[in-house]
Amino acid sequence: MRETENIKVLIAGAGPAGLACAIRLKRKLNSLARNESVVVIDKASKLGYHNLSGAVFETACLDELIPGWQEENNSILSQMVKIEKDELYHLTSKHAIRFPSFLVPKSMRHQGDYSISASKLVAWLGAVAEKEGVEIYPGYAGNRLVMDQGRVRGVKLADSGRNSDGKPKENYLEGETIHAPITVLSDGSRGVLSRQFTDMFPNGSNPQVYSVGVKQLVQLPKNNPFGNDRAVHTLGYPLKSDVFGGGFLYSMGNDLVAVGMILGLDWKYKDLNPQGELEVFKSHPFIASLLDGGTVLSAGVKTIPEGGFYSLPRLFQDGAVLIGDAAGFVNMEKIKGLHNAVRSGIASADAIFEAILEDDFSAETLQKYSQNLAANRVMKEMYHARNFRQVFRWGTYLGAPLSRIQHLLPFKLGLEQDFVSTKDRAELKRNYEGMMDKATFTGLSGTTHREDEPSHIRIRDPKICKKCIGRYDTPPCVHLCPGQVYRVKDEQIILSASNCMHDGSCVVKCPYQNISWEVPESGEGPQYKQM
Repeated sequence: MRETENIKVLIAGAGPAGLACAIRLKRKLNSLARNESVVVIDKASKLGYHNLSGAVFETACLDELIPGWQEENNSILSQMVKIEKDELYHLTSKHAIRFPSFLVPKSMRHQGDYSISASKLVAWLGAVAEKEGVEIYPGYAGNRLVMDQGRVRGVKLADSGRNSDGKPKENYLEGETIHAPITVLSDGSRGVLSRQFTDMFPNGSNPQVYSVGVKQLVQLPKNNPFGNDRAVHTLGYPLKSDVFGGGFLYSMGNDLVAVGMILGLDWKYKDLNPQGELEVFKSHPFIASLLDGGTVLSAGVKTIPEGGFYSLPRLFQDGAVLIGDAAGFVNMEKIKGLHNAVRSGIASADAIFEAILEDDFSAETLQKYSQNLAANRVMKEMYHARNFRQVFRWGTYLGAPLSRIQHLLPFKLGLEQDFVSTKDRAELKRNYEGMMDKATFTGLSGTTHREDEPSHIRIRDPKICKKCIGRYDTPPCVHLCPGQVYRVKDEQIILSASNCMHDGSCVVKCPYQNISWEVPESGEGPQYKQM
C-alpha cells in the first residue's frame, strides 16, 4: 500500500456501496484533473468473495453511476438475467397457491428487474474503479476505528501471524494504521468498523433488527421446468406464521437458479435452524419439482439489516460517513438493497467531493450527504417502508394486509432487539435427517481460516453460557449457526471458529448478548465466487 499519510479518502469495504462511492468520487476528481488518492480496502482475499445477496437488482442506479454501462465491452449486463416471469405463491405443506398479479403490491413486483450475482457485480465494479485510478487492496481487514476527540482519523488493520494463544509467531505482522482525512464505512451488515461507529454515535429511534438469508446456487439440467427468465417468491411453508420471511428462486442464466430463504431473526423458537429450514423448503412438492435433477454448486449466508427508516443510525460524523448495508439501507418492502447501496455510495461521493474542494471534513460539511440521499430517492424509499417490518411482529396473517397500509400510519411503530424474542419453551422440533447437513453447507461456501490462529469469535463470560445451557438445554447459537461453529460439551460451549461464514447472526440472536465478533486475519472467511 502507498504511504498512508498520502491517502485522502479511505473506503473500508469493497461492496457495491463502497465501490460506487469510489467510482463516482474518482470520476469527479479526474474531471478537474485533481489527483487526490481514493483507496479501498476489503477483508476478503479477492473482490466479491464476501458479498452475497439474493439478488434481484434495479439497474437504474447504474445509469447514474456509469452512463453507458450497458454498451461497455465485458459489461456486467452479460452476467445478468432480465426477469420476465414474476410469481408469488403461498405454500401449504403440500400445495402452492399463486397470488393473482393484482393482489401483489407494486413494490413487490420484479418484472423488468435483473437477477444478478452480488459477487460478480462487485468484481465488475472493482475493475471499473481501478480504470478510474482507484487503488483497491483486498485482504486488508479493518479491525478498529482510529479516533481523536470524537473525529474518525482512519482505520487500524488486524494483526496476523499469532498462534491460538495470541502470541506472535515468526511471521507475525502488526496491523498497519491507515490515516485519512475522511473514512467511508461500507463494511456491510454487522461490519466491525461500522458497528463501532454506530455504538459511538447512536441515532435511530428503533434498534436495528435483522433477517438471516441462506442461499444456494443450483445447476439444473437442460430443458428444466424453471426456465431462464423467472423469479419466484413464496410465503408460508415451512415457516410458522409468527416467523417473518419466505423463500425465493431466481433464474441466473445457463440453467442456474439461486434458491434461498430469508428469516427474521426475531423468531421465538430456540431450536430453529435456518440452513435446515432451507432444506425443508426445497423438499416441498412444488419447489422440488422446479429443482428436480439439480446439483448444488455453492452455498452461503448473511444477515440483512431490515429495521428500516426508524432504525437508521447517524450517517456522518467528523471525518466519516456510513453507507450501504452498514447504514441499513435495505428496503424490505421491495426485498432489495443493492440499488440503495449504490445510490448511497453516489450520495456520499458527491458530499465528499465538495468537502475535498473546501478542505473541510467536519460533520457540518458532510451533512450534505443526507441532503443527497433525500434527493436521489433513497430516503423516500426508506420513509415509505418505515413501518413495514414492524407490522409483522403480529405474525404473517395480520402483518401481510397491514403492510399494504403501513405507510399511511401517522405514527412510528416500535421494535425490540431480535434476541429478546427467544422463548425458553418454544420449539419447532423439526427433523432435518436425510437432508444436506451443516458441514456440507459450510464446505460449499468455500470457507477457510487458519486453524491455529486466535479465535475471532469470543465468549465474554463462560459462566453465562453455562446458564444459557441450563435454560435452553441446547443454546440457540448451536441451532442457528449454519457453519456449526458452536457445540455443547460438558456444559460448555466449544467454538469451531474456522467454520465461520461471517454472517454475525449468532451475535444478534444470543439471548444474553454474550458473543463478540472481530475480524479474523485478512483474506479469510467464505469465498463466494458467484453468490
